[in-house]
Amino acid sequence: MYKTKLLTSIMLIAAVLFAQVGIVLAAPPAQDSTITGTIQTIVPEKDANGTITVLVTYTDAQGALQTVRISQETAASLGLLTLDTTTGLPVIDETTGLPVVDESKLKTTVNIDPTLVIPDEPTEEEPVHPIAALLASFFEVDGSVVNGYHQNGFGFGVIAQALWMSQNISQSEGGDAELAGCILDAKKNGTYGECFDFGDDPVPSNWGQFKKAFSEKKNNLGVIVSGKAEKDTTTDPAAQQEHGNGKDKNKDKGNGNGNNGHGKP
Repeated sequence: MYKTKLLTSIMLIAAVLFAQVGIVLAAPPAQDSTITGTIQTIVPEKDANGTITVLVTYTDAQGALQTVRISQETAASLGLLTLDTTTGLPVIDETTGLPVVDESKLKTTVNIDPTLVIPDEPTEEEPVHPIAALLASFFEVDGSVVNGYHQNGFGFGVIAQALWMSQNISQSEGGDAELAGCILDAKKNGTYGECFDFGDDPVPSNWGQFKKAFSEKKNNLGVIVSGKAEKDTTTDPAAQQEHGNGKDKNKDKGNGNGNNGHGKP
């Protein structure tokens, strides 16, 4: 009797386990992941390498606006592009060089295999050099701009001097990145009258003369890196009054040219 009950219990346990396995095996397949929606726009695009892709904007089942990028071939196979009746290839617009969109597909339903979607490449911000970031923070300008000047071949020492001069010229709390860029170009090309109006005063013919007019010895990179720099305008304000505040600004000479034309003692 005992053996019979034990056998019956074992058979019941086995039956339950089998039923559970059966449930797992009979589980419904994963839902279809096909991208489905109503087409709103079809925009062919060409990247820097000349590769053409098509950006499709659609509204999904919830009415939310979505976008996917697919290849030109996929777009053609979905009937989103106008095809040449002879070659079967997409018709290319002679002006833009891009395939012609089949406008009749707008507001229609599209079904796209998700494996055919081209993922957008993540955009990475170009790293800013630590010294460029330091200068940007001190002069309150965009770090990427300072970094760009360095990548264009200017040393950080010269960039710091240009930013100092832009601050002195503008008599502001921070530097002027655009004016600093003009000063750097002036140094490179020797065109010191391009970014500042000297009025009747002689235009500097070299970098040394330009620095003497708008900078001081302590206006250098070292004092910024060491943390000893003071954020003030060190050039005599009388000189700025004589010269105005940059190119195409006030040309009024104020109280005269001063000593050496720069109002310095």
